Amino acid sequence: MTPTFVAYPRGPRYAAVGFSVVLVVGSVLVGLALGPDVRSRFTAFQVVTLVVILGVMITFMCALGFSTVRVLPKGLWFRNGLRTHELPWSDVGDLRFRSGAPWPLVVLSGASAAGDHDTMMLMGIQGSDHDYARAQYDALREAVAAARQADRKDSEADREDGHG
Repeated sequence: MTPTFVAYPRGPRYAAVGFSVVLVVGSVLVGLALGPDVRSRFTAFQVVTLVVILGVMITFMCALGFSTVRVLPKGLWFRNGLRTHELPWSDVGDLRFRSGAPWPLVVLSGASAAGDHDTMMLMGIQGSDHDYARAQYDALREAVAAARQADRKDSEADREDGHG
């Protein structure tokens, strides 16, 4: 399904890529600057540990920076960090983005609202992007309204044709 709207953070994405490059290049340059006599004192376990720590840092930075929100014909799809969620329109309630909030929230309804949570973060729109984030949020609200309207029309057409 082709999304009708896609949002992703600008600043956090640039920061994730930039800091990842700085960490990798910096680590290589420091390793080379130590000299062969000092480098030879590192055990394989120590080197692997440093590489794993570097990999974890890069993974989490990129997970946040590459969060995404997509409006699909049948529902809302979003990736928050390392987790991906897909909600049908029946489970999507209101969208909220309060002033100063780090990201918008989707208020859950239907089956997704059962349990101990009634909202989910939409980290694909980061408040740190300021005006860009507000513009994405406004466009998201419009795309959600249009997709819900189209979904309702499709459902009504299916019922009239005897398919629903």
